[in-house]
Amino acid sequence: MKKQLAILAFAALIFTACGEDDKPTADDCGGEVCTATVGTDETAATVPANLHGTFVTKLTYAESNSPVALGTEATFTISATKLVVSIDGRDCFSIENAVHRFGATPTSGNYTFKAACIDDIAFNISANTDGSLNEINLEKASGTGFYGQFTVK
Repeated sequence: MKKQLAILAFAALIFTACGEDDKPTADDCGGEVCTATVGTDETAATVPANLHGTFVTKLTYAESNSPVALGTEATFTISATKLVVSIDGRDCFSIENAVHRFGATPTSGNYTFKAACIDDIAFNISANTDGSLNEINLEKASGTGFYGQFTVK
């Protein structure tokens, strides 16, 4: 009986350890965490559920001063108050606390995560009129400035 239980436990371990769900998740990042604060002329924001998920993207437009090269791939995991960023060739990091800035409102479909602790960059999550993800704009965290645009692959 003990031998059968041991074999059963071992088989269960193999099936759960080697399943297709073993892909890294947002919680696996382990990188730096930037906690953004609400600045002047900004309001705290919560990203709606229709934009939550993991998105594989590519920088399809980049200004000449962009800190990320044109064509670079990145994976973004979006939740209500946290953005996990994994840009190819860099350590992953996460940003907590989204804001509405530059006149954005809850109905505008723009939610910005400011990573001032990482290269003074910000990521503006932009929604389509139907509420789905449109793009993720790469911006300057400490003020105005546009660096580029990530689009879903």
